[in-house]
Amino acid sequence: METYTMRHMRNPAMSPMMGYVNIPVIGNLNANLLQTNMSLSNYLYPVKDKNGKDKLGLFLHPDVSSKEFLSNIGNREHIGFDATATVLGFGFYTKRDKFWSFDLNVRSNFGFGLPKDLFAFFKDLEVGVGKTYSLSNLNLAGRAYVEAAFGHARDINENIRVGVKIKPLIGIADARFRFDDVTLFSDKEIVRFSAKASGSVLGNFVQFVDSAGIVQEITTAEDFATNDLLGGFGAAIDLGVTWNLDNILENTLGVLVPFSLKGFTASFGITDIGFIRYKNAERVTFDKTISWEGVLIQKDENNDIVYNLDKFTDQLENIENDFRKDGDASRARGLRTTTNLGLEYSFLNNKMSAGLLWSAHYGLPRVFNEWTLSYNLRPTNWFALTLSSSVAHGFFRSAGWAINLTPKYGFALFLGMDYVPLFWTPEFDDLKLIPGRGLPIYSTNINLNFGMSIPLGGNRYHKFPSRKEQKRIAREAAVTDDTAH
Repeated sequence: METYTMRHMRNPAMSPMMGYVNIPVIGNLNANLLQTNMSLSNYLYPVKDKNGKDKLGLFLHPDVSSKEFLSNIGNREHIGFDATATVLGFGFYTKRDKFWSFDLNVRSNFGFGLPKDLFAFFKDLEVGVGKTYSLSNLNLAGRAYVEAAFGHARDINENIRVGVKIKPLIGIADARFRFDDVTLFSDKEIVRFSAKASGSVLGNFVQFVDSAGIVQEITTAEDFATNDLLGGFGAAIDLGVTWNLDNILENTLGVLVPFSLKGFTASFGITDIGFIRYKNAERVTFDKTISWEGVLIQKDENNDIVYNLDKFTDQLENIENDFRKDGDASRARGLRTTTNLGLEYSFLNNKMSAGLLWSAHYGLPRVFNEWTLSYNLRPTNWFALTLSSSVAHGFFRSAGWAINLTPKYGFALFLGMDYVPLFWTPEFDDLKLIPGRGLPIYSTNINLNFGMSIPLGGNRYHKFPSRKEQKRIAREAAVTDDTAH
């Protein structure tokens, strides 16, 4: 979307139409929830209540067999979340094509993996099959940091534009835990939980206070004004390039092709190549066995399962004493790198376009891939609309939209969502998300983007031809055709 002021966040070579100053804090807000196979369609099933009336029930309902439920669950499910808030930001042009930007962002990302046996455990808990479950693939990771991004983009020639961002970083916290040996045993009256885990905590946000290696207390920073939250420092770089494919082979490589690529633009960007080195890095281990008897598994008046886990929660008291310090951890941690590769075809004097975007988000704890098709409408300089659909997460099972208003003076507004559900459950009296709707059944991801800024008037790099200019171009094209004939 050419009119979006923060489009350089994905690719530093993609500059907006004009300069801008972000509204503090709300200039750019972005949140993403990425999942592998965790749509509600895999966890909700049609069942009967005590009166024989149709309803939706969780996979725990006795009318849903373990075989049916587990056949829809992968060996390991993954969930990732990331959020960005731009505290301060601005961008401006010098000369015609040179764009400069600065952004101060607070960023966080979190991810965890859930083994299939965890779902099997909860499903089988009611019947008490006397089975042992392995949860050794369970892990989690998260981080929070602040970045100051200094960006610059310029044309190399009429076809190629490049961009770069240099980003000093301040680390707040980074934590990773891996469960190396976790087993659960359950029957109808006894549940036994045994776990061995190892992990590392970097930064000063969470600290393990120990005595002879045995953790006595886990402290957290509650007062930002009195605690040292500057856990570490680092640096990162973003790189990007865009290619106007019209005559690029002839102009750049001297290769003649028998077809035209007029209107095609390709782009590639890679962001967050870097690391943070923390001042405080602690490695901890965890080893605990919890066993409790008399787990009451009952059914309420609606035939739903009710668990009594009071004895389980009692044994979690003073759980910090089961942690052990195990020396120092590696102090340097890499960031969650993202790559974006896109191809866009513009037509009708750049008033419309269709695009394809591939994105890959690396790490925490795995790689998430996305393929997105989009249609873009930009009839004027100040208004743009985008409609999209994700291919990787079920083609046309969800749709995306974005609206951008960028007047030359006043306030610019951007609002968009990438995964709006298109399929919903039937509306039941006891299960609603919004009035007149049930629940979204196929959507796995959630995304929200919002931003407000003040456009800076002046030279627009991506200026659309005026009506007078379009008529002049059309007359010249007509004269050229007559001359050719």
